[in-house]
Amino acid sequence: MTNPRSDAGEPAGGGGAAAVTATPRWAVYAMLVGSMVLWGGTWPVGRIVAAAVAPWNAAFLRFVLATGALVLICLRVEGRQAFRIRPGLLPRLLLLGATGIFGYSFLFFSGLKTTGAGRAGLIVGCIPVCIALCSSLIARQRLPLLAVAGILLSLLGVSVLISNGDPLVLLRGQVRAGDLMILGCVLCWTAYTLLARPVMRELPPLVALTWSCLLGTVLILPFAFAGGLWRDVMAARRIEWAGLAYLGVLATSLGYYWYYHAIRQIGAVVAGIFINLVPLFALLLGCIFLKERVHLSQLLGGLMVITGVVLTIKAQHRGPAGRQPQRKGEGEC
Repeated sequence: MTNPRSDAGEPAGGGGAAAVTATPRWAVYAMLVGSMVLWGGTWPVGRIVAAAVAPWNAAFLRFVLATGALVLICLRVEGRQAFRIRPGLLPRLLLLGATGIFGYSFLFFSGLKTTGAGRAGLIVGCIPVCIALCSSLIARQRLPLLAVAGILLSLLGVSVLISNGDPLVLLRGQVRAGDLMILGCVLCWTAYTLLARPVMRELPPLVALTWSCLLGTVLILPFAFAGGLWRDVMAARRIEWAGLAYLGVLATSLGYYWYYHAIRQIGAVVAGIFINLVPLFALLLGCIFLKERVHLSQLLGGLMVITGVVLTIKAQHRGPAGRQPQRKGEGEC
């Protein structure tokens, strides 16, 4: 999970048990940049883990670690009431686990077996425009022209990425299976975000994330057992365990904690702007640690995706009268 964003000025669902203490502005920005680096790093680290561990097993081990760390963070930040939720929310939380954890994580590790880390990070960078498009279709609202231009530019950028700059590849149906799985990640996270909006009107985002990780891990468990979980546990080397710890404890738990803390301090509109750094860090870290080559089509497609996202977000924040809309409960985790 690499792309949280909320359009609300403050996190939905209340403040939790712990009082929000003021943090120096420089420290808040450092947390935000740190979160983006951690999320960008999930792609090269995920590729290392995917090369040695089966997708279901990698997903299960990642979220066992993530859930354990998130439970501890929730107890510290929100208190014990974080785990006292009304039963009516459980089916919706289960849907969050099914889309954002179960579906996304399997496609994440499966896609990274054949798709480069930087390339995958750039493709997933189009998630915000997919959410904007689906939101407008569901609400039957007309998008501003600037948002339409941003969505079209971003989707065109994705087509450049997956076709390596050759449109005939798309016409011949010769797209890599790994790229299609990464596109599946985009669909899963879009669904997760749309389903999370009403839930995050009742629960703090960190609590909703913890519950979705917990329930998603339970859904993954039988598939991991069937896929030889114990075999992979015994065969995993230090580098794979380090990668799983990074993905679960650092990128998922610490990264989200920093991000949501920053939202409480400076608001989600400002914090959400930093999300656009994630694909860039994914590309950079893939080059540094995996020695991945950056092709011209990647640079062009990535630039189109990021520019399209910026235009779409700018159009949404501008609103009908040039003001930023205040919409609670919108989360893109």
